[in-house]
Amino acid sequence: MVSKVVNSENPLEHWSDITNVQDKVVLDLGCGWLFQDFQSTPEYFLSRGATKVVGVDVSCTEIEKLKEIYPTHEFVCNGIMTKEDMIELLETHRPQVIKMDIEGYESVLNNMTADHFASVEEIAIEYHNPECKEILERKLPEFGFDIFAINQFGWFVTDTNIMGIMHAKK
Repeated sequence: MVSKVVNSENPLEHWSDITNVQDKVVLDLGCGWLFQDFQSTPEYFLSRGATKVVGVDVSCTEIEKLKEIYPTHEFVCNGIMTKEDMIELLETHRPQVIKMDIEGYESVLNNMTADHFASVEEIAIEYHNPECKEILERKLPEFGFDIFAINQFGWFVTDTNIMGIMHAKK
């Protein structure tokens, strides 16, 4: 199920299957990449009407810059390395939309339950290895999501069994 080929990290292409963030809280996991020729993912979601963006990234330099640019939103310098890290963010912020690009740590979803995702209507995850893809294909339906797209990269790794972007909605 390859829906399309993505040829860029530009959110206009990379995350374009997230179609409705109007008046919603977006949890942007892996919100970095500020110093590119295109808009950041927080800017992308805010320009599409998100009420609030909660951004998390391991790059403290980028988090500090995002705090300056968007002082009414929340940005946290931290990794998502355990299910407890993820549960804390979900319980604290109750997002309706999640964008996840956390370089292989998407596997934290493996030990979570549908209850943790009660507020989430839509989720998009860039997965980084076959194990993570298998976890997502199994767990997202358990959480009540329908997977509607798996996008292939047009550069670097083009095999969707290894790496891609999975989109799902309730």
